[in-house]
Amino acid sequence: MKTKDNKIVFEEKEYELVVVGAGLAGMCAAISAARHGMKVALICGPAVLGGNASVDVSIDINGAANNSFYSVSGYPRETGIIEEIKQTIYNRSQYETYKSASYDGVMFDSIYNEKNIDLFLNTYAFDVKMKDENNIMAVLAVQTTTEKRFIFKSKYFVDSTGDGNIGFLAGAKYMHGSEGFDEYHESLAPAKHTDFVNGSSLLFQTINTGKEEKFVKPDFAYDEKSNPKLFENIEKNGRTFYKSKRVGGYQGFWWVEYGNDLDTIKDSEIITEELRKITYGIWNYIKNSGNYPDAWDAKLLHVGAVVGKRESRRFIGDYVVSQNDISNKKEYPDNCYIGGWPMDVHANHGIYDLDKPTYWNYVPGMYNLPLSTLYSNNINNMFMCGRNTSFTRVANGSTRVLGTCSVAGQAVGVAAFLCNKYSVNPRDIKEKHIKELQDILAHDDQTIVGYQEKYQLNNVKVECSSIKELKNDKFDFLRPLTGDIYIAFPLEERLDSFEVGIKNNSKASQKLEYEVLVGSRKENYLAEKSTAKKSIVIESYHDGYVKIDVNAEKGLDDKIYVMFRKNENLSIFMTNNQLTGVLSFSVWEKEEDKRDCRRYVPTRLRENICFKNVLPKQNLFSPENVLSGYNRPYGLPRLWISEGLDNQYLKISFDNKEVKEIHLVFDTDLSEDIIEKQSTMTIKDYVLVVKGNDFLKEFEIKGNYRRINRFEINHKINCVEFYPKGNYGSSDYNLFGVKIY
Repeated sequence: MKTKDNKIVFEEKEYELVVVGAGLAGMCAAISAARHGMKVALICGPAVLGGNASVDVSIDINGAANNSFYSVSGYPRETGIIEEIKQTIYNRSQYETYKSASYDGVMFDSIYNEKNIDLFLNTYAFDVKMKDENNIMAVLAVQTTTEKRFIFKSKYFVDSTGDGNIGFLAGAKYMHGSEGFDEYHESLAPAKHTDFVNGSSLLFQTINTGKEEKFVKPDFAYDEKSNPKLFENIEKNGRTFYKSKRVGGYQGFWWVEYGNDLDTIKDSEIITEELRKITYGIWNYIKNSGNYPDAWDAKLLHVGAVVGKRESRRFIGDYVVSQNDISNKKEYPDNCYIGGWPMDVHANHGIYDLDKPTYWNYVPGMYNLPLSTLYSNNINNMFMCGRNTSFTRVANGSTRVLGTCSVAGQAVGVAAFLCNKYSVNPRDIKEKHIKELQDILAHDDQTIVGYQEKYQLNNVKVECSSIKELKNDKFDFLRPLTGDIYIAFPLEERLDSFEVGIKNNSKASQKLEYEVLVGSRKENYLAEKSTAKKSIVIESYHDGYVKIDVNAEKGLDDKIYVMFRKNENLSIFMTNNQLTGVLSFSVWEKEEDKRDCRRYVPTRLRENICFKNVLPKQNLFSPENVLSGYNRPYGLPRLWISEGLDNQYLKISFDNKEVKEIHLVFDTDLSEDIIEKQSTMTIKDYVLVVKGNDFLKEFEIKGNYRRINRFEINHKINCVEFYPKGNYGSSDYNLFGVKIY
């Protein structure tokens, strides 16, 4: 803003943390820091929050769960702040129109509800002031709606701009393009460095109205005459248009991609204009070519105002994670967040490439990532989170998705809080305070694979009304054995036998062949090593349970897998009922291109194989699990499950202790990626009773849908009683944790 004498005046603002960029990564960083007491400025260029997840772009919040079916980790969805946001989105809109007004409202609520965050919308950071060559002193920004100019001062800054605008201005070291094999020895890298990146997409939404919908092509849009190359190859190599009622669905076709061989920053407007011509041209092709009769009532509802950008600058931290680190599940002393999406490296020429639009390069399930990827190695007081973090291009193909960016942001927020607490820089948190960082993140429901919280309780006694038996025999339908299918059993020690429902559809007896396998990693549900191959005879027209002999010790992952081999004359009993910890998978008949993990890894089923009479008897769902410190399946299920719903309770007694707060951790089904349905296992209504020698407080909760419920206590207590009163449809009650702090 200018004064009367035409001088530009800046308003000076000072904060404990300045976060530039309000995509999900920046939002989670700001929320995380604010909840720990920091005064935070969140600077957002657009008028909406969420970045690539906003209504302007409309990208799904995918992550480690890999579209719910393709991760070899059974329960890999990110927890913490992004879990809260996802749950609220579902609870308010049920994804009926995914990027709806309700969705936008959730984004704003998540920031407006934090009293320590000042949000600056329509505010673009355009320069930095440096204290010296290694430290940022301030960020300069302009708010386009008010013509105000600001100087945001702080000891600590977060670049969550996606393109790395702030770090670039500050002189932070960064990478761009595709690293060559000679740099990190990645098998998926080109021989030498190239400038190719993952390109951008302009997403759209459609609806089906039930009446004929016409579409008139805008003059600027491509057609087969103005751009024959586009339409010659449009349906080759996986770029297929789904001939269904949901043409385009919630978010168009992600592979309508352009700009891979351009500079996605400098050429951004060129890329956007080209994608607009391509996107409207493709919709015209769908509506008017005559090749898609099912699109007769499809109407173009929304085309993104902003392209979804996948890649540009990547800053160099104290460690650069590569393909080999992810493939080998490298462990770091500064683990603080998780990944798990495939290494999703797109074709070099986007939609004009004759190769597949991408290869879903396999990753071995959810994996840990270090704090040293989240701060600059040469700008001492700068964090980064989002797609601009310290990864090679190949590894970034796994970590750039929004769920992973979000948990990186949550880790940054806590690290910034500790920096402020000790007046140190990010590197010092890694070297001197990493255990405190990890403890706080665990307290805040951030997942670190294998990390166990510790609770200081003496003379603990845990009682409950009942304990679920290891069985799942509510029959719903038959599944023909047209391919291999396996069930994963978590176990205390061994599995001797169990019973499974089988129907023989033929008049001849049939051989049911099965294989016993084990795995090696507790976070995974991957049958890796065969220990025995067996078979039993199923008599003609048999319709009922049969005994399956196993006689095997569990694997290093605390599980045994029993794989039933293909026999088209047999069908297996299936149930829609979920039993947390026990999952079933289908298996591809033959291994195709192993770069495309969705073509050869086992696919988790939403339904499960029916089973009962497990021997020896297992005690997997005992009430002591609520104090295990894991709060999600890890090898074993790690939760209490009741047997039935009537008159259930759980009681924890211990020596008198000063308790600040209690967290209850519910089962929201972490096997799903996008939350498209309410988990039946989530406890909806309950009563929590907290007792001490001179203290009694009762909390009655109705309508809960969240994973974490928090209660402030601030008193000496010695007993916690939990009385579930209702859930969303499960026949039992599930409870992961009672966290007593």
